Amino acid sequence: METTEKLLHDVSVVILCGGQGARMRTRDMHKVCFPIDGVPTINRTIQLFYGLGARRVFLVVGALAQNVIETVGRQFPQVAFIYQHEQLGTGHAARVAATALAKLDCLGPMLVTMGDKVIEPGVIRELAEQYLRARADLAFVTSPKKIKNLISSAGRVVKDRGGRILGNVELRDIQRARIVESLAKLAEARPKAGIAVDKVVELGLKQIPDPKKLEQALWPLLAELRKNGRTISGAALLERLGPEPGTIAIGGVRLTPDQVERQATTVNSSVYLGSRAFWDTMLPRLTDANAQREFYLTDVINLAVAEGKRWRLAQHVISDPTSVMAYNSPDELLRIEDIYRRKTLAASAASAAAPEAVNLPGASYRPAARWLEMFKEWPAALARRFEEIYGPGEMAARRKLFIEALELFIERFGGERRAIIVRAPGRINLLGRHVDHRGGSVNVMAIDRDVVFVAAPREDDSVHLVNTDPKRFPEREFAVRDLLGDIEWEDWLSYVNSEHVRNLLTSSRGDWSNYVKASMLRLQQSFRNVRVRGFDAAVAGDIPMAAGLSSSSALVVGSAEIAVMLNNLGVTPMELVDLCGEGEWFVGSRGGAADHSAIRMARRGQVSHVRFHPFRLVETRQFPPDCKVIIAYSGYDARKSGGARDKFNQKVASYEFGFMLFKDRQPQFEGLLEHLRDINPARLNCSMGDIYRLLACIPDSMSVPELREALSERHRQRMEVVLGSHTPPERYDLRGVVIYGVAECARALLAPALLAEGRLERFGQLMAVSHDGDRVSRHRRLSNGRWRSSRFDWKCDDDMLAGRRADLASEDPDRVLAAQLYMQPGAYACSIQQIDRMIDLVADVPGVYGAQLGGAGLGGCIMILARPEAVETTTRLLLDEYYGPSKLEPLIHVCSPVAGAGALSI
Repeated sequence: METTEKLLHDVSVVILCGGQGARMRTRDMHKVCFPIDGVPTINRTIQLFYGLGARRVFLVVGALAQNVIETVGRQFPQVAFIYQHEQLGTGHAARVAATALAKLDCLGPMLVTMGDKVIEPGVIRELAEQYLRARADLAFVTSPKKIKNLISSAGRVVKDRGGRILGNVELRDIQRARIVESLAKLAEARPKAGIAVDKVVELGLKQIPDPKKLEQALWPLLAELRKNGRTISGAALLERLGPEPGTIAIGGVRLTPDQVERQATTVNSSVYLGSRAFWDTMLPRLTDANAQREFYLTDVINLAVAEGKRWRLAQHVISDPTSVMAYNSPDELLRIEDIYRRKTLAASAASAAAPEAVNLPGASYRPAARWLEMFKEWPAALARRFEEIYGPGEMAARRKLFIEALELFIERFGGERRAIIVRAPGRINLLGRHVDHRGGSVNVMAIDRDVVFVAAPREDDSVHLVNTDPKRFPEREFAVRDLLGDIEWEDWLSYVNSEHVRNLLTSSRGDWSNYVKASMLRLQQSFRNVRVRGFDAAVAGDIPMAAGLSSSSALVVGSAEIAVMLNNLGVTPMELVDLCGEGEWFVGSRGGAADHSAIRMARRGQVSHVRFHPFRLVETRQFPPDCKVIIAYSGYDARKSGGARDKFNQKVASYEFGFMLFKDRQPQFEGLLEHLRDINPARLNCSMGDIYRLLACIPDSMSVPELREALSERHRQRMEVVLGSHTPPERYDLRGVVIYGVAECARALLAPALLAEGRLERFGQLMAVSHDGDRVSRHRRLSNGRWRSSRFDWKCDDDMLAGRRADLASEDPDRVLAAQLYMQPGAYACSIQQIDRMIDLVADVPGVYGAQLGGAGLGGCIMILARPEAVETTTRLLLDEYYGPSKLEPLIHVCSPVAGAGALSI
């Protein structure tokens, strides 16, 4: 009798990777190449099969084939590729593979699955056992249809009352049947009346909201209606719909959509193991007569059922739906990554005496001394993991940072202590500054500068921190319970606004451990029924402090990752971002989660477009391969404490008060205005000229007494909370700040398309406009080579707003462009003269697309988007004309996007 091991050894594994994956919103990276915890999904799947003993693995490629081949080929040069010229569906891809395998004399069983899946090894072993035990011609994997009140969108596996498989029904076909069902009812009620094609579309969109997919589902009905005058009588429509309209033929019977859903308790997980006789017979018989006009691989089940007892089918039902997971969008990918990381941390305690690593979800947990040996020996697996994080190139600086942290951990806590390694990179935001907390978008990437933690769990709630730079970051130890105090706190905001916290910060203002306290306290408040255990950690970092590259937020994210993993807390990546953003309120600032989203969610080689309220990773775009980002430090720290903190929070308050006034004075938009981002033509259903007219209701500035008099009663409580976050200025800048925010929200929305289309000159122009909104000075080179500096003020008066409305009505395209909302800088004014001078210095260098302030402001760095050939000229200019005369230590870094934060898994 054939064994499971022999079957897995002899099987031909076919992984389908030919589809477009349009919902991933990227033109440059194939869906299967997106990483989960830093490793491309397709490489994880291939490793799974090789680990089970498979010898022959084939990938069917089509769209973005080169990307798949390069991703896989670096790690698995032995994998064979089969090209699908046309992407006509999964059934067609499997048919192409079967034909190729026959020519290669691979005549044994064929296992077929998709490249966008994460599958646990046990599922494949159990599937093989089921196939052998049932002597099946086809065995396939199914999972429960309902998971935690969510209904899967996968194909339904329908059975009769006796448990016999009737077949597989795709969700799109169920939706189509429901549309036909509603059309039949309408036609019966109006047999003589004309039914317009628009009514058919209206009913259809209730089931299939995507117009393109609806066209596919109702083809050729819609085409005929449009051809025949766009109307049809009810009687004619009934005749066109055929007998038993709205039912689905399956397994020799016809079922309504509701009957299909009742009789299907499981869904198809799209993992199939079949004999060659089965595949060779069934694949050529597939048709595209379905709602998506594609060749469904799932239809082989229906064909087999139709032939009665000739074929023996076996259904392997998995009890844990997360043992086979697939994704179609960035959000779904993040959920899978979170589940993968959190599967179980119990293994760490159960195997504490084991001499080698315990592989936790998303992390390796091994003795620190063994970690150090690996970094010094530099095995291929570790080198490959670093390439997945940082990209190809010299890794000496990265390795050195990890080695320093490990050596310090061993010195202070012992080499035998089991530890995880977590890294959190610095970040830059290419477009979308100061608006994440207003519901706006950001376009972010992580850079190859990190904070590295080597951490081991403790049994109590204390955190002990040591740093490789003890002069700047002294050793610290604290207990979470001591920080909580004895105050009652129902919500996080009440805690961080309490006198208890103010006293804590007064005694430790600017201390680096406050950012670790922030994450621990925010997690403890979120999990009040659990005592969050602490950890011992050695920390090393090379993100310049106070340079606007989010070194502090990296501390927050890195320590939060450690606490979540070692405590097995149920926190998704998206929730982690929000918690970290709110956690940083502990140190006094009241910003959003843009920095934390960049640090946690970044993808190597990609720019992430992230939206807020609610937080959502909308899409990623490939960073232009012929571009570099130059980061240059001004030499002036961007602090988040003291007067700087007040200035940041004053700007946030200006947003708040300006928005309150807008809502009070424009009551016709009640219900449409949730966040500042909502002040736009599409949301308010008005013209851009109307937006400028409406913004005139916001005064240029107001004092606190004037605000108290002007704001309605409904805003009073919120106003006092906002005033409590800072020392109020004499007057709040309102209109200029609001216009900056509204315009920056519009600019940030344009960024993904500009990157995808390669319109880098326009992208750079928007960077320049954005920086003008932060300017405080302008610097111009004179004919004698000297520089002249002047104060920069952007007028936000009524004449300016009236002028923009006039420009929009002009026939001059340049005036119309200049009047677009995204071309208005506004007046946020958080730059400094030195940064403005750096921007003006490099702005005219050939090959520089754009430059702007790199962080929250009041110091820090600038970032420059440039062609590679402009890097040397730009660097030399900064050295000669900025750093040299000012006698500042040069700090210039050229970077490309790297992967986001996470634990190291080897």
